[in-house]
Order: sequence, then C-alpha cells, then structure tokens
Amino acid sequence: MAALGVTAGLLGLLTACGSKPASEAVAAPAPPPAPHVETLDPSQRPYGDLPTATPSAPPTCPESGVYVQAEEPSAAMGLRAMSLKLTNCGKRTYTLKGYPTVRVLDEGGKPLDVQVSHGSAGIATLDNFDAPPRQVTLRPQETAVAGVVWRNTVTDPTVPAVNGKALDVAPSEGSPRQTVAELIDLGNTGKLGVSPWYIPKETSTKTPAPRRSA
Repeated sequence: MAALGVTAGLLGLLTACGSKPASEAVAAPAPPPAPHVETLDPSQRPYGDLPTATPSAPPTCPESGVYVQAEEPSAAMGLRAMSLKLTNCGKRTYTLKGYPTVRVLDEGGKPLDVQVSHGSAGIATLDNFDAPPRQVTLRPQETAVAGVVWRNTVTDPTVPAVNGKALDVAPSEGSPRQTVAELIDLGNTGKLGVSPWYIPKETSTKTPAPRRSA
C-alpha cells in the first residue's frame, strides 16, 4: 500500500508539472495564408509589350487639297525611321516631284538648327531614300509617302541633345506648310535625312475620305 501511495504521488507530481493553466497554453501556429492570385485585366497591355498606334480620324482637308500625317517612328540601336504620308483629299489630281521641305520645330514652334539633307545623308542605308525623285500623280484619296531618318546619338557630351516636338512640312518647295506633331530626338547629331515622295506598293487602296472644310 505504501508503494502504491508513492506511485500515485509521483504520478500526481508529474501531472502537475506537465500541465499549464489554459491562460498559459501555447496556441498552435496559424496556417499560412492562401497565396494571392492576381487577376489580369484583359484590357491592360502585358508588361513588356510595345504600344500599338491608335488610328485617328482624318484631319480636315485644307485648301491645298492635301494633308500630311506622320506614322510612329521605328527605332533600333539609336536609328530612327519615320514615314510622312501625304493624302490627296481634294477632288482633283495632285502632282508633285522631289522631296518634302522639312524643318524641325521646338516646343515653342521655332525652327531648330538641324541640317536636313536629301537622301539618307550617310545616316543609314534604307530603301527609297537615295532613289532619284520621280513625278508622283495622286488621284483623290490616294497617298504618297516620304521617309525621314535620323539617329538619336550623343557624339559630343559638351553639346546639348536636341529634341524636336514637331515637323514643319511642305509637300514641295513653295507649297503651303503643315505642322506634324512628333518627337524628333536627334541627340546632338544635328542632321536629318529625307527621301523623295513615292507611292508604296502596299498602299494601292484608297484611304478614308477626310472631312471637308467649311
């Protein structure tokens, strides 16, 4: 009986030492939160994709019967190439031969000191840039194209880089000028090459008719 009493006492002591009040009990660790799954908005462009050009409504047809638009420049290794599109929005045929007259404007609309040359001007070798000018005759709603090329290169760190905000374009020498808003980041090269007008092979179809001016 004494042995049984000692054993019971030891068991009671061990039970008392191994148990804690409810207030001191350690709670089991909470399970980790479920991973958050981001739902992509299908209207948003995936990271890394280049923006696509949004087609705009044709401008009002000016009195000259033609309007000029610029396509978004393509860029590679500092080389920039852009197309100027001239559309005959009038009711008669429109004939031109040669190169557009181009000036680079700053944000205030003033011409910048940029050398504009006919042809590629040694900037790059591109199709149609150094071809001889040919007479181009456009029927109503037909389009001709001229190319513009430059390099966004800094060759002299002491010379500030030039960033034009627009192009001032005349389809030919002496014809009415039009302003085309487009960033022209010339670095400090100070030169621009312009191709003659030509009719691209892929644009044999007519462009949308512009609004007629009142």
